Amino acid sequence: MKKAILVVLILSLLVVVAAACGGGGDKSASGGDADVAAGKALFEKTVLEGNAGCVTCHAREPGKTIVGPSLAGIASKGEDFIRESIINPDADVTEGFPAGTMPPDYGQKLSDEQINQLVKYLMTLK
Repeated sequence: MKKAILVVLILSLLVVVAAACGGGGDKSASGGDADVAAGKALFEKTVLEGNAGCVTCHAREPGKTIVGPSLAGIASKGEDFIRESIINPDADVTEGFPAGTMPPDYGQKLSDEQINQLVKYLMTLK
């Protein structure tokens, strides 16, 4: 009987330790999988907060142009560049594309969380 209780206690302790270590797929607190999935869902909306959504104007395939430049490889520009491009799209306009094409009000219409999610998703486009 004492061995059974000891085994149950040890197994319970292992479960608590494993739970404390994490290991789940939802890493939203650290900006992981949940943020990337949410950012992808935002990106894929054809209408986003009353404006054309990202996917309406930006391809993810290299060399493909819709209205704006392809975002293939955008991760190489870094999180700060991506964030600034969402909030202030005319700060650094891609050569060959006119300024003023991307709606300038995503910084006001999207929450900080939504912007962070979009950035996390776009950082997967390597």
